[in-house]
Amino acid sequence: MQAERAANLLANLAGILLLGLALAFTVDVLLRWTISAPILGLYEVAELSFAVVMALALVWTNMRQSHVSMGILGQITGEAAPRLVAAALGLGVSCLFVWFLARYAGAKAGNGETSLVLGLPKGPFWSAAAVAMALATLAQLAVFLSELTSYLQRPAHRLRDLAPPGLMVVAALALLLVTAQYAPVLGAGPKILASFVILYLLALAHVPIGMALAIAGLGAVFLQMGMRPALLVGTNNLVGSLASVDLAAVPLFLIMGNLAVAAGFADDIFTAAASVFGRVRGGHALATVIGCAGFGAISGSSVATTATLGGVAFREMEARGYAPGFSTGSIAAGGTLGALIPPSVILIIYCVIAEVSIAKSFMAAIVPGVLALVLYIISILIQVRLRPELAPAPDGTESFAPIRALRIAWRPLVLFLVVLGGLYGGVFTVQEAAAVGAGLSFVAWLVSGRASVAGLFVALRDAAGTSAGLYILIVGANIFGSHLNFAGMAQALAAVINPETMPVWAVLTLLAVMYLVLGSIFDSVAAVVITVPFVLPIILSMELDPIWWGIVTLTIVEIGMITPPIGMNVFVMKVVVGNRVSLYTIFRGVMPFLAADLVRMVLLIAFPAISLWLGGVLG
Repeated sequence: MQAERAANLLANLAGILLLGLALAFTVDVLLRWTISAPILGLYEVAELSFAVVMALALVWTNMRQSHVSMGILGQITGEAAPRLVAAALGLGVSCLFVWFLARYAGAKAGNGETSLVLGLPKGPFWSAAAVAMALATLAQLAVFLSELTSYLQRPAHRLRDLAPPGLMVVAALALLLVTAQYAPVLGAGPKILASFVILYLLALAHVPIGMALAIAGLGAVFLQMGMRPALLVGTNNLVGSLASVDLAAVPLFLIMGNLAVAAGFADDIFTAAASVFGRVRGGHALATVIGCAGFGAISGSSVATTATLGGVAFREMEARGYAPGFSTGSIAAGGTLGALIPPSVILIIYCVIAEVSIAKSFMAAIVPGVLALVLYIISILIQVRLRPELAPAPDGTESFAPIRALRIAWRPLVLFLVVLGGLYGGVFTVQEAAAVGAGLSFVAWLVSGRASVAGLFVALRDAAGTSAGLYILIVGANIFGSHLNFAGMAQALAAVINPETMPVWAVLTLLAVMYLVLGSIFDSVAAVVITVPFVLPIILSMELDPIWWGIVTLTIVEIGMITPPIGMNVFVMKVVVGNRVSLYTIFRGVMPFLAADLVRMVLLIAFPAISLWLGGVLG
């Protein structure tokens, strides 16, 4: 299909531009620390270029419909009807974004605004971003027409399938209108509650969560406050996210992870861990959780870690006679470890939304990440001690070979040392750390013997497209957060949760339960971006540390990734193993790890020093 080929070409271009920016930052760091001659104006060029690149990458994201969304309704009614409704609303949001960028570009060009260092006119960059967003809108239009054609070709039960998502969208829009009509007499609480109901109705209708957030937020601002405030909210949040220097670390770290995978780092980490623990009963399960921790830190994605290491680790444990539930449970649970261990993409997103230091948050995450790994190791050792049938006894063929492990895993170890050592050693910023990591991964891929042009484009395209989807999610969350502020979220929270009358432990318990439920239903990034804008003021009102709360939030959300009845990582593991292991068996296998996670959650909440101690010492 020509539209798909065009989308692939544009995504390839976006990926090449991202890699070029990463290599430029790497060279800048080298020049700055060797001959004190950094590249003049690189940051302002990168800031403007990222807006264009992310809008360009959105073409591929829209064409593949790889936005973060809830697929529950599609499992009930079939995928065709929810996809059609989602594509139609996504087309409307894309058109709005083109309008916002075109107006903004026109204003920059009209004012003759230029960058500070190089004096570059900003208008052409934002015009290019608007054109790229228009191309993304055309891709969304192609998807809508394709879904409409596919839907019309299935006459059986057509109206019945369309009714559930259609009614949900109609109910959401009706509630939006009713809330706007009675907004002057409604208090903050009812307006905010209605906004969340609207959001969840749209999300259940399969509308991508970022776009559902934008619709709920912009619709409320427009109907309750008028066109001009809606334009300002939409434009400022869209432009601010696309050109965010802090968010720029996300696509760069994703490129680092994708190229590291292509270079074989996943196999290296697992094989090295197996060389150390293989001769212990349950040693390959230990190697799995250690490998997941290392690879998860590189890839920044729980789902990607489970999917990538799942096939390798399950094959090894199945061949050695491990119990299916024990092996799949250790993989699904181990996949959650990468959310905390730096560099963590989801932690970067939390820091951007909460406006806290990324470097300090990375530092705060190290000890909790190690604690999570230690508790999983203890869980495995207890399980094989109490139930020896879960794992075979060592047969003597495996040897304890730490030197061999170092020789195997030296590439990922060097990557970690350079990225984190340079970051905490003051050599470069978080964004530069991501760029240098991407540059090192690119070099490792080049000399790995696995290099190919097709493989490079796959890695870059996937990183760019995934980043664009995350950007839209963050844009929507910021728009929705602006609406909540206008609606009086602070006053509504004060009326429900008053730190002066409600004990801190009770507030934290309620929030923990909420995140466990959300984490089991939503993607972890979606759960964070939806809730942080209204949960963080509660934390600050109780004079608690926002960095500590970020670590706790990520911990609880990732626990939700293996919590029944949904647990996304469990379903990913099910896809990896197919019919060889039942879903019930996998859920049963994660239960001991879930118990370890609950212990960790209690420890982190009860003793904030676990998170804040290292930062205080090094600071």
